[in-house]
Amino acid sequence: MVGSINNTTGVLAALKALQGASSDLSQAETRVSSGYKVRVAADNAPAFQTSAILNGEVNSLQAVTLSLNHAQSVSDVSIAAAQQVSDLLISMKGTASAAMAGDLSDDQRQAYNLQFQQQRAQLTQFIQNASFDDANVLNGSKPNGITFIVDAAATQTVTLKGRDFLPGGSVVTLSTTSDLSSPDAAQHAYDAITQSITNVGAQLIDMSSENKRIEAQAGFVAKLSDALTSGVSTLVDTDVAGDSALIQALQVKQSLAGQAVSIANNAPQALLALFR
Repeated sequence: MVGSINNTTGVLAALKALQGASSDLSQAETRVSSGYKVRVAADNAPAFQTSAILNGEVNSLQAVTLSLNHAQSVSDVSIAAAQQVSDLLISMKGTASAAMAGDLSDDQRQAYNLQFQQQRAQLTQFIQNASFDDANVLNGSKPNGITFIVDAAATQTVTLKGRDFLPGGSVVTLSTTSDLSSPDAAQHAYDAITQSITNVGAQLIDMSSENKRIEAQAGFVAKLSDALTSGVSTLVDTDVAGDSALIQALQVKQSLAGQAVSIANNAPQALLALFR
């Protein structure tokens, strides 16, 4: 029985329990509705600061991913063009081989020669069109190659070598003035084409190695970005399942605390019975 109406400790205790349950419930509901257990620095300053740093790194890695994707595209286009050049050289070799015969008529030789000139023009077109976003590493316009960043600090790079596949260069040694006007000229063209095919094959091996390095680096950056994102999630994202269960428990606690406040408020009424 309550012995004092000036110091209702039961009411204060019940009210404190109700306020605590209501506050905890509100926080849990906010976490679930927002999806974050750390939204501002006041929630958890160390976790907030760490997540900010990690998010900065993730954003930097997105720029790296764009750079590597660009490099991958330039490399893919270059390899596809180089393969076309190789196939066309093989066809040109067949044309030159046929033109080495000494018993061709003038019309036949002229036909072979015309075909040869058209093939060489097509080869040049393949090389000049091997561009992605105005970047061409096959036509000699990029002697130093093209460099792309591969890490968030931009301290490491990967370079696609600049090459010159145009006729008369170090790769395709076939001259821009060569023709099939005679058996000797056809033999000279044939030899140059044979060497060019070997050169293009060696370049394709090197280009494929570049492509694989870029692909491997892109895979590493993707995994690193995923790991950092997962780390940020662990720091700031709410445990939805845990907080959902907590909300149910806090709702029960809040209800019980409310009943306790009601009971504690009614307890002093017992004193009135002494005056009846």
